[in-house]
Parts: sequence; structure tokens; C-alpha cells
Amino acid sequence: MEYPLLELGGHGALLHLAPANGFPPATYLPALAPVLKTHRVVSLPPRAMWPGGPPPSDAPGSWTGLAEDLLAGLRHHQLPPVIAVGHSFGAVASLLAALRDGSRIRALAMLDPVIPPPAAMQEYRDRQARGEVGFRPLVEGARKRRSRFDSGEEAFRYWRGKPLFTDWSDQALWRYTRAMLRPLPDGGFTLTWSPAWEAFYYESFYPGTWEEIPRLDPSLPVLVVGGATSDTLLPEAVALLRERIPWGTHLTIAGQGHLFPHSAPGETGRVLSQWLSGLGFPSVGAPDSDFAGPGGLGGIKA
Repeated sequence: MEYPLLELGGHGALLHLAPANGFPPATYLPALAPVLKTHRVVSLPPRAMWPGGPPPSDAPGSWTGLAEDLLAGLRHHQLPPVIAVGHSFGAVASLLAALRDGSRIRALAMLDPVIPPPAAMQEYRDRQARGEVGFRPLVEGARKRRSRFDSGEEAFRYWRGKPLFTDWSDQALWRYTRAMLRPLPDGGFTLTWSPAWEAFYYESFYPGTWEEIPRLDPSLPVLVVGGATSDTLLPEAVALLRERIPWGTHLTIAGQGHLFPHSAPGETGRVLSQWLSGLGFPSVGAPDSDFAGPGGLGGIKA
């Protein structure tokens, strides 16, 4: 199945969600709740979530491939220009897509993008040139990730004890659990986003973002939202983004880290809906359908 399209619900102006590495699009539904009242939200998920797709390459790739897939998917489904909302590496992919084909992106929202300060970016570039892994702890952690569970309850209890989810509500973690598990033919469950793909994406970090940003069209509406305690979007990078995208809207969510769309969905939704309401974009094209039913999990379209 090439370029599967996930419908997340809503109707109105078209918005595309690019998720963080390892987080299925459905986990963002609580943060998107107010947006769904005025926008049709879709996601062209990364290859990690393509049904029946091949495993990742043994050699690292580049996040530019995510941007190319996003644009190819928009063309494949003949979608009108989208409001691109991305989180973490999904924010970088959305930025790169806007730079490569601005006709497809009518506005850009980056939620805690993976854009280290320039000195750290150069260090990652140098490591890649030496054939080293830039995000080694994350890569190794992904490769060791437990990928099989007997039940959803077992997976929930396992993840409930992990520091990554300490500030998540039980409701958010259950949504993650449902989105992350798929049944196995011989019983039990495995991960919808495999450890191999998660590690591959960490290995494929793109170090050229600062060189790309000056090419952004100043007429493109841009929102940058960071978590005040994020270990990913650091204060030096926040200040530089304000300097280099002076026409953008720059906000910080107090008391929240890198995963604020999941740990603070209410505040994230308010920020997004307020920014979107200021854009004043009319709906472009009629939605195919309304998927805002129970659970809001939508469906996959080829």
C-alpha cells in the first residue's frame, strides 16, 4: 500500500499531522479535539506505519525522505494545499516539505521540533561524516524496546511504569496502548511502530535544518511551540528560531517537556485552535468523510 492516508476526523480546511518518531497519529486526537470542529485532519504516516510495508534499510537514511513521502502522498491523493502540523521529527519533515514545494503547504506549525542549537547540529554532522551514530542512546534504546505483549492490559502496566509517561494521564496512555498494538496471528500483540523503524529514524537525523530555514517564504504563516522544560528544543534554539523566523508566532507551554501534545493535550489544542482561527483560511475542497466517531481512530485509505 503506497502512501496510506489516515483520516483523523473533522471537516473544513485541510490539516495534515506529522507525528513524532514512535507515536502513532491517533495518539494526538485529544490535542486535536478543538481543531476537529473546524478542520478536516489527515495524516500520511511515516513508512514505519505502512500496512505490510518492508523493514527499514540497514543503512541510515535522511529525514528529507519523510518530506518527500509527505509531498508524494499529497500528490497521490490529489489533496489541496494543507496546513502542516508536525511534532518532533514530524515538525522537521513538515518544514522540509514546505521548503521543497511551497505550493503544497499553506501554513506550518512546528511543535517542539528536533532542531538542536548550531554547535550541537555541527557535532551531529561531524559524527555522521565519521560514520558514527548521532543519537546513540536513543538508537540503542529503540533497538532494545520490548515489542511483544500478551494483552493490552499487560502493555499498559508495563508502560505506566516508564519515566517517559510519568506526566501522562491514564486516558492518554490507554490511547497510546491501543494505537501502538496490533494482534499477532499466533496470539498476543506486537508494536505497530517497530523498534527497527524507530531506531532507523533516530539514525537518519537531518543536520541541515539551520541552513534551510533562511529559505522559508515570509508569507508562509508559521507557528513554533516549545515545551518550557523540553530536552529537545533548547532555549538557544528557541531564541534563534525567533530571530530567523521573525514573522512567526512563537509560544512556550509552561511546565511541559517534549511530549506536551500528549501530556498537556488541552493546552496544545487551545494553542493550535487559536492560531488557526487567526489564519482565516476557508475550506478548500469537500472532505471525503467525517471520521469523528467513537474513539476517533478513523480509517486507512490507500
